[in-house]
Amino acid sequence: MSASRELDSLVQGVIQQDSNSLAATELDIMEAKKYLSLHKLKRAKSSVRKAEKALVTLEEDVLYLRRSIAMLHRLLKEKKIDRIEAENILIGLRKATSNAEIGDVGQAATEIEFLVDDLIGGNTSTLNPFFFRHFWLGVDTRWPAGGDSGVLLVRLINDGPIAMPAMRLSPPVPEGWSSIPSSVDLPIIAPGGNLPLRFDIKSEGRYGADEIPLSRKLAVSTGYEMRSGEIMVTIRA
Repeated sequence: MSASRELDSLVQGVIQQDSNSLAATELDIMEAKKYLSLHKLKRAKSSVRKAEKALVTLEEDVLYLRRSIAMLHRLLKEKKIDRIEAENILIGLRKATSNAEIGDVGQAATEIEFLVDDLIGGNTSTLNPFFFRHFWLGVDTRWPAGGDSGVLLVRLINDGPIAMPAMRLSPPVPEGWSSIPSSVDLPIIAPGGNLPLRFDIKSEGRYGADEIPLSRKLAVSTGYEMRSGEIMVTIRA
């Protein structure tokens, strides 16, 4: 019960601290107004850009923190915890609250994720990486001349501050196609890590001699940039 109260307090604190964390941004806006009044447009633009950058970072951190809190809250409802676990949770929540109070929302989210990690026994593969990680996923195709199969190239880059857990990945093969292998077990990817993967893909249907060879088909490259639940997609043909 004490852990739940502490968690509720942290949630309310984050909501209130959103405005407190904007203090530095407000100073940048005030500077911009001052420079505009003095007709110093270059400096005003610089201050506005700083404020915009700070707002984007804060928005990402708050989203990350709230999702981590939601996961912790769900685990506390579903899992029976002993006294030692409860004490560790309270200590972790106090650390997270302290970080949130000084505007370090990103570190507060990390503290909550550590608690989630402890509650699930270190098996972070149960956390959806699309919600809890920053990474880049590239998907590309190659069509070797003279063959009836293609190559699917997948690249994972962990450009976030936290290691990505080991997980199983099935390639994004379209309906009616098969891949070799059908899935792979990924190792832990450290921050800055780059993992290239290759899959041989083949259509399960047959093509006539008068149809366009695979080597002349359109190749599409797609990049997915994940930011704690937000996805930016880039497609190049």
